[in-house]
Amino acid sequence: MRILILALSFFLLTQPLLADDNLSTGQQDEVRELVRDTLLKNPEILMESMQILQERQEQAKAEMQQKALTALKDKMIIPGITPIGGNPEGDVTMIEFFDYQCGYCKRAFPGVMEVVNNDKNIKYVLKEFAILGPMSEVAARAALAAQMQGKYMDFHTAMMTVRGRLSEEKIYKTAQDLGLDLDRLKTDMKSDTVNQEITSTRQLANLLNITGTPAFIIGDQIMPGAMPPEALIEAVKNQREKN
Repeated sequence: MRILILALSFFLLTQPLLADDNLSTGQQDEVRELVRDTLLKNPEILMESMQILQERQEQAKAEMQQKALTALKDKMIIPGITPIGGNPEGDVTMIEFFDYQCGYCKRAFPGVMEVVNNDKNIKYVLKEFAILGPMSEVAARAALAAQMQGKYMDFHTAMMTVRGRLSEEKIYKTAQDLGLDLDRLKTDMKSDTVNQEITSTRQLANLLNITGTPAFIIGDQIMPGAMPPEALIEAVKNQREKN
């Protein structure tokens, strides 16, 4: 009986209310009253129904992400533009979407680099997903421009260790301290090359329903949030077993 009531409650939550021409007005009122009385006496049924609905929505989201990931697999890297760390010929690809103003990204950074550096066979793809304000985009553009001077990972590492809120002064001082040509950097930040990577990353995130940072993709697995090294190592191991 409980299962029947739960199913009916879920149906009423997810479908147009009793839109059946075969039921008379009186019958519809009787069903409404039955459901109302049942929910008042057993409010936990409503919570169970909502939980089932949430689980189905999450499952549908995961399925859509998987389909999108399969379709976009070859779009993640723009040759000569998208930054790649670790081993460019690695047998497992790990992609990270991040923002230089993201505290979680900065806290995860040492663990991420530990995994990449210790493994020696991970292709680490870095996606500049600047979503936390104007300074995030300035920093992302500066990082991509630094790559055009051969110092992307140096700049990336430095930005991940900057404390406090970002400012143009901090960003450009970081570049200057690394010996980058500041005038060239500022010009390259506005280039079509940098524009293409910034735009592409946002489009990929949108299609994959990635809305926050950090987010990792390892093989066919999307992992939102700051992952501990152990979780990344396990995901890499699982992907190797599939290869």
